[in-house]
Amino acid sequence: MHTPITLEALPGSDGGLPDAVDVVVVGGGIAGASALWHLAAAGVDALLLERGRVGGGATAAAVGILSPPVRQPYHEMAHHRGAETAARIWRFALDSVAALGTTLVEAGAGDAAELDLSGGTVLAESHSEHEVRASFEGLRQAGFPVRWMEASEVRAELRGRGFVGGFVVEGLGSIHPGATARALVKDAVKRGGAVREGVAVNAVEGSADGHLCRTDGGDVQARMVVYATHTDSRRFSALLGDEIVPVRGQALSARIVGDPPFHGAYATHWKLNVWRVTPDGRLAMSGWRHDAWDRAYWRTRPQVDPQLQDDLEAWFTEAFPELRLTDVSRWSGIFGWTADFLPMVGPLPGSTSELVISGFSGGGLPFAFGCGEVVAAIVTGAEPSPAAGLFNPRRFV
Repeated sequence: MHTPITLEALPGSDGGLPDAVDVVVVGGGIAGASALWHLAAAGVDALLLERGRVGGGATAAAVGILSPPVRQPYHEMAHHRGAETAARIWRFALDSVAALGTTLVEAGAGDAAELDLSGGTVLAESHSEHEVRASFEGLRQAGFPVRWMEASEVRAELRGRGFVGGFVVEGLGSIHPGATARALVKDAVKRGGAVREGVAVNAVEGSADGHLCRTDGGDVQARMVVYATHTDSRRFSALLGDEIVPVRGQALSARIVGDPPFHGAYATHWKLNVWRVTPDGRLAMSGWRHDAWDRAYWRTRPQVDPQLQDDLEAWFTEAFPELRLTDVSRWSGIFGWTADFLPMVGPLPGSTSELVISGFSGGGLPFAFGCGEVVAAIVTGAEPSPAAGLFNPRRFV
């Protein structure tokens, strides 16, 4: 299978299209859902259009790990960008996760979204120990809420093999990606936003009043358009097609035979391999694409890769020999990556009325809610986060 879940239509998402709205959001993943929520909260007349189901696509294919929130290891980011900029990016991500958690709880959706912010663990293996230790030291010196775990503590907690240490980032953890996106959209609708599922946006044309969104359900006039898509972004902008590279990931879900000693969110290879145990006791895991970039990089269609799936499962069973996996379900997803691992959020070059929120490099879950707030600030003329300038698409021009 290529997607992990089958989604029902959201209530009220199958009505007719309005003739005009203030803002159209194209795409109903975690990014589009976050943008719609913040736009609705700001009182903007916003409509989200999703060609499939809200929470499907790349969002549904994600496992749900929030930690580490940034794709690039902290010490590398501090070296390349400077300590102040690295700290600003991490604060943005941590604030985004905290605000998302608060929003889900206040909406009464914490359980449905499988919200777990008990901490995210970044594990070190022998080949990655230096990287993990260096990042931990950088985070600790910058004042972030991190706690180191010696190898003995990791063995006692996980009863796994091959781990030589690691650290916990307080306040991070995991979510159910699709359920989270759907919860945000439902709450956005209560705040005045609107959503239509099963409506594909085929083209966006300039008009005297902004933009004409041509869909397979009719035309919608909008003052502004927000592109919250991944691999099909190139349909709307040459910049998005060049700068957001599709990468195909592999994931699986399985029932664990045995008594798993761990709970929460875990990452190795600095988030290239991640896993969590869901509330119903199943393992959700993804990764191993670093072993075959030639079969993952610039792949635009989900496809289960048997070899990478076998590698992923074999790694887990070798690391946790006391456990066995059964009832395995496998899927694949496409994620948009940028050259600097940071998302593209803001106006497209040459158009102040076309915005993008995309290119999360496999890290959209911790960043998306904060980036949705940036989008709403730009639309309403409010002051965005100090980190917003780092995500501006014009950095690639």
